[in-house]
Amino acid sequence: MATACGGEKPAVAPIGDTTEASALGFDSEPLSGDGAGASAEVASGAETKDTTTADSGPPQLDVAIDGAALVEVTSGCTPNCKGKICGSNGCGAVCGFCQSGQFCAADGSKCAGFCEKSCKDKVCGADGCNGACGTCDSGFQCGDDFKCYAVACQGSCSGKQCGDNGCGKTCGTCAGNDFCAAGQCKANACKDIDSQKGKCEGDLLITCSGVGAAAAKVTKDCAAPPNLQNLTCGWDAAINKNACMVKQCDANCTTDGSEKIVCGPNGCGQLCGSCSDGWKCNVTACVAVEGAACTAANFPAQGQCEGKVWMYCNTGKLKYVDCVAAGMNKCGWNGSAGKFECL
Repeated sequence: MATACGGEKPAVAPIGDTTEASALGFDSEPLSGDGAGASAEVASGAETKDTTTADSGPPQLDVAIDGAALVEVTSGCTPNCKGKICGSNGCGAVCGFCQSGQFCAADGSKCAGFCEKSCKDKVCGADGCNGACGTCDSGFQCGDDFKCYAVACQGSCSGKQCGDNGCGKTCGTCAGNDFCAAGQCKANACKDIDSQKGKCEGDLLITCSGVGAAAAKVTKDCAAPPNLQNLTCGWDAAINKNACMVKQCDANCTTDGSEKIVCGPNGCGQLCGSCSDGWKCNVTACVAVEGAACTAANFPAQGQCEGKVWMYCNTGKLKYVDCVAAGMNKCGWNGSAGKFECL
């Protein structure tokens, strides 16, 4: 064996000493075969000779390495993968890898799918990925609108149906298509208009523009002069909505693909139907007028309200009552009486 400069032999740790090997996660069992003999010679201080031949290749060590705790032997670092399946082991190696498309949690405890945080316009609160968009200072708390408010903040919903209470909480939400304005729920101007299909009233095409407070009905007369193409409003099955189109004959008396036309012309030189005595045809439907003949078959027995007007059937004739003009507040449902009337 070659010696170090100056004729001194290099220091060799006894292979029989397994203390350091065990601490680093190596197999502490002594080498077997010729390796064991070499170990004994080194341990006894006897001088050894290099018996490796050119054909035998490098000596093979029978040493097991824990792959989950890889560490540089010379670093003196103790790896830690307890409770981890991925991420760093603290010694420059890793405890494991996540599959493609996943990321390792900060504590290395799990692999999770990619999550896109949602913190736009948020000062505090959850980011949607098990994290936070921020925290509030001491004495403040995060409101429902993801902004910080003083803990002592006292919200108020007095006189409000909806909207903010001043402390990040809500006073309520509006039903259906109604919208909130200054704490009050307002009816959407397009409440009775299908935003996708629109609506036909004779030759008029009615659609809706905008949403909420900005919603507005838009009316177009398809048959406006000179109407050289003989247009009308009708159901266009090709685009699945009402539109201005060449007038067609509809012997089935339907509109927008389903609604039945009960009166007026069908475009084929015939009528879809006629109205009862005293009722008038409003393009496609019969509308009651005061004094019209009414029965249980054509008018509800409990009456009905049209705004502030109470309508009910009295001895076979339709009667109208303007509730405000009669000194009442409104027309509405009287639960105890089980009918509509002036209240």
